[in-house]
Amino acid sequence: MPVTDLPTDILVLIFPYLSAPDFLAFTSSSKDFFSFRQEPAYWRGLTTRTFRIPPQPLLQADGARWQRLYQSLLTQSCVYTWGNNERGNLGHEIAHMSFHTQLDRRGGRRGPQRGFQRGTQHSPPRIEDRYRPNPDRYGWPTQIWDQNIVGVIADVQCGGWSTVLLNSLGQLFIVGALNGETFGQDDALELTQLLFPPGYPATAAGKYEPATAIRQYSVSRSHVLGLSDSGKMWEWSYIRKPGQLVKLISVDVIEGQVSGRGTVSRVVSGWAGNSAYIVGTGIVLFKSVPGYDETSETDGFLTESKIVPGTSYQRTQTQRQPESALDGRVGEVINHIILDNYIVFVTRSNKVFVYPADVDSSFSEPAELTTFSSASPDFNIEDIQGSFRRFGVFSKDGAVLLGNSALLEAFLQASRSPEPALPSALPQPEIIAALQKSSVISLAFGDYHFLALHTDGTISSHGNEPKGCGALGLGSQDLPTLRGASRPTGGWNRDRTLQIPPWSSSLSKGLRTIWFEPEKLHWLTDMLSDKAETDEGQGRVELMKRYLLEALHVWGEWFEQEGRAWHRGPPSHDPSSSHDDAAEADKGAYFALKIAAAGWHSAALVLVDKDKAERVRQKWLVKPGAAAPNENAGGEEAEGEEIASPSEQLVAGVRAVGSWLYEKGRMFLGLAQRDAVEGEERKKKEEEKPVERYVWAGQNLPRLRMANGEVMPGEQPLARWRDKEPPFMVDVREGS
Repeated sequence: MPVTDLPTDILVLIFPYLSAPDFLAFTSSSKDFFSFRQEPAYWRGLTTRTFRIPPQPLLQADGARWQRLYQSLLTQSCVYTWGNNERGNLGHEIAHMSFHTQLDRRGGRRGPQRGFQRGTQHSPPRIEDRYRPNPDRYGWPTQIWDQNIVGVIADVQCGGWSTVLLNSLGQLFIVGALNGETFGQDDALELTQLLFPPGYPATAAGKYEPATAIRQYSVSRSHVLGLSDSGKMWEWSYIRKPGQLVKLISVDVIEGQVSGRGTVSRVVSGWAGNSAYIVGTGIVLFKSVPGYDETSETDGFLTESKIVPGTSYQRTQTQRQPESALDGRVGEVINHIILDNYIVFVTRSNKVFVYPADVDSSFSEPAELTTFSSASPDFNIEDIQGSFRRFGVFSKDGAVLLGNSALLEAFLQASRSPEPALPSALPQPEIIAALQKSSVISLAFGDYHFLALHTDGTISSHGNEPKGCGALGLGSQDLPTLRGASRPTGGWNRDRTLQIPPWSSSLSKGLRTIWFEPEKLHWLTDMLSDKAETDEGQGRVELMKRYLLEALHVWGEWFEQEGRAWHRGPPSHDPSSSHDDAAEADKGAYFALKIAAAGWHSAALVLVDKDKAERVRQKWLVKPGAAAPNENAGGEEAEGEEIASPSEQLVAGVRAVGSWLYEKGRMFLGLAQRDAVEGEERKKKEEEKPVERYVWAGQNLPRLRMANGEVMPGEQPLARWRDKEPPFMVDVREGS
């Protein structure tokens, strides 16, 4: 029989045995086969097998995305981190850390200083000192230092005080502290590979070890739980001590198989305990094991466990009906999570359940969260994600419902009541309008903030960041104010809240996107530089310092629209020129694959197309010989050197003294003369480099009309909107 006569279901079974080049050659051999070129099942399977990419239920049918992942992961994957950095959990270059952080992390010994290599992907942008973030909190996404030692990064997760990476070989690397409530020698300033006990050699590029090659892992507040290719479960409580092999009391686990009854399909760690889903057994809760004891003669550690009632059913060819009535009511488990004191799971029966995350729990069955499945008649549950005290439930049609620990406790207590609770008396899930049908495929929750990953590779930020820690990823100091984040006026309270405007436009839906482009940091910083406080811009600066919501909302929307159109370059007087095919081809230079959050910090695994990113950056540079455009009429750029503030003069003086002492020391050691010639050569090369200027040089804060109809103070013309004016702008014009 010719291959062209084979039915589609047979062809799909053959595809997994083809390599990528063979598959592409096969699909190019005829018009009939070309339609399979972006077959989702093939590219999803090839990508997850090759790079250990964790499964994403909401992307099962997106073949084009999986193909792009496979093509780009080898060379373009980077991890960015931001937020609180008190334990070095962001993994940034050590020179960025404060002195006391280095002392804490090294047990009183200052870590090695490595100078920045300007012009590399690791170098921080040159910004004014007063907007440079505190080393213990960094609000702009920055790449983890030396992540090249990890290789191809497959996944990233955050713990309470740590960031953990998984590479395509199955190796785990960590930076930060596993237990931030203790101080000692176990913290890692730089990416450090997790260890295995003697007798279990770690997997490596030249030698694959299925017992120690981690295929899936989960990070909690103070430990890491991993599942190896052979089905072994490992737990790490210390960074520099080997992990402990986990063995469950009274629960049989089959190792050496990828699937089948008795095998572990996933592990999930939580703030209060651990869990695993075992095929045919169900969700198994078990206590965290103690740290590795090198004096122990046992192979692994036996720990108490408990099977969550009603979770054992899995539909197979031999078992089509549940074995018990409870299994029938619950249904087949799709996915589960562990929060601080609760385990929450979703089933193919379109239901959500909660059960105490306690192996000693006396609850005889899980409680159903009935208000989730009844939220809308078309709500078909697809997945659940969450951590600590919050979670989100996803539907196939793009709806996202949120819940928290208080809601879970209410349902558990109601399930124990002898009288059934009225539906109106039960708590309802939280529905954020901006997240509905916004192509959200993943959520990551910290203590007070959360992130949403969208199918176009963008990340939106939500919630609060305590003490201005930078967890929202919108910048440090006053920069988040331009994106719409407010804070209490007066006093020392630095908490920030990102609020969605009541008049959100149809374009952005009020979402605030996290940016990765370094030039955008320059742009926002320049908007708040000293020239913004000239007579013309002083009134608008005062609005910002007062945190007037009407102003913050409209600024947030204006900057959001500019950021979304960044790939098109500066706005043109001819709007149609901004939408050409070449400009759209430059879209998506930074494409997020995975998001993570915990505590007060966040992380993202991002594909970075450096060529595309540079093309976009070049669009915002002033061409040689051309003057930087100044669209702010009445705002003049100050000539000559700017006069530093008293605090800046003090910092400059301290630096000058330090530099003088440094040079005297080098002269004493006889090193200054040797470096003199090299220094002159470097200086000459620097002077020969063309000075780059961005097109926004000389511009002030944009002057806009606010939702209350008032116009921001100043004399320059009102700023143009890049795409669509907010709805209130239309109302104001129609009413005038």
